[in-house]
Amino acid sequence: ILAQVDLVDMRRLVVDAVVACCTWDFLQQSRVSTAAEPQLISTGDGQLWQSRPKLPKRDVDNLSLGSLPDSPDPDLTRLYSVDVLTTTKGLVRGSWGHFKAEAFYRPLPGDAVLTLRHLLIAALELTATAAKEGEVLEVDTLGEGSYARVFGTSTIAAKVISDRERPWVHRAAVENSLMADREAIGPHVYGHGCLEQSKGGRFRGTVVFMERLKLLNKDARQKADTATALVSAANQLARVGFHNDLKLDNVMCRPRDILVVIDFDLMSPWTLQVAVSSGCIEHDFRELLEPLGPEATQHFREYCDLFGLSLTLQDGPVYRVVLGRLKELWSCLEAPVLRPLLERTPQNVLMEVPFEALVRVPLEGVTVNLLDLRGNLFAHAQSDQHVEGLPQLIRSNGVYW
Repeated sequence: ILAQVDLVDMRRLVVDAVVACCTWDFLQQSRVSTAAEPQLISTGDGQLWQSRPKLPKRDVDNLSLGSLPDSPDPDLTRLYSVDVLTTTKGLVRGSWGHFKAEAFYRPLPGDAVLTLRHLLIAALELTATAAKEGEVLEVDTLGEGSYARVFGTSTIAAKVISDRERPWVHRAAVENSLMADREAIGPHVYGHGCLEQSKGGRFRGTVVFMERLKLLNKDARQKADTATALVSAANQLARVGFHNDLKLDNVMCRPRDILVVIDFDLMSPWTLQVAVSSGCIEHDFRELLEPLGPEATQHFREYCDLFGLSLTLQDGPVYRVVLGRLKELWSCLEAPVLRPLLERTPQNVLMEVPFEALVRVPLEGVTVNLLDLRGNLFAHAQSDQHVEGLPQLIRSNGVYW
């Protein structure tokens, strides 16, 4: 075909194609610009407020959320207070529940109110009722922990805590999540509020909305690079406090495989805590650590979290990197922290939780003492030929030698 077109016609075709491409690009940019213009929205009480720019969904979902704002956005908090589900068909009609937003710091991506409602419908187990009203939910159940259930869309995770839990659980879930976001050591938080069901049940509780992260795949869990990133994350956590539940199940990732620690419910600046069915078993180290300064305090926090992490790992590349870091920290801590701790703490206290930590793998049902790296390796290694090279200030109560 080209052979039949003379040079003049060829130039005209090229020019027309370039003009068409430039025009299309301009129109696309104009469309995005128009969609991003602020809109005036009625609040229902005669007042108008200006909404934030509404970008196309693909753009919102891919934006970096940046640092947590210093204070919540009152307009978002007002907008996200909604009825969860209102039915107009069947015998039972009206509102089935309400969400009162208490503080929102960032706009939810996509169709924000619809996404928020669908997450809450799933939390109240009203999916079948919503379907009768023509609402189709795309919500996953992501998990259930000691204190909360977690639901998710493609971009948002909602952590739901029932009022059956003690008040400190709700307070910690909100305050510690915001702290972790502000310190750039945890997931990005959008906001939180109170959910109350009025039909089909009597649920009441707290909901925290945050970014949805990806699970670590099986291969990543066994790589030495993952262990190095975990050690780095533990070091960052220790600037703020004891995480108190560091394990691979509480480590996820953002795009490009950036590791993010989650679940800060037990985090504490001075207290080592272990959750049990009736509450928490804890020990406060403030009197010991505060006079020693921030460096020793940070090293001890990191040591405790990594020690707990090590007891959830099988022997392998990840465990060995963690163990190596524990040896380094021991050398820094033995004189200023570990030996004084041994001298000041009654023997019977040292032989109980939280000093005696439960081994979750591979020897389930035994414990290893916080002051016994030799016992830690003994509980993991298939042979004990290298055990003697590790330090030990107290013999673990639950390791069978």
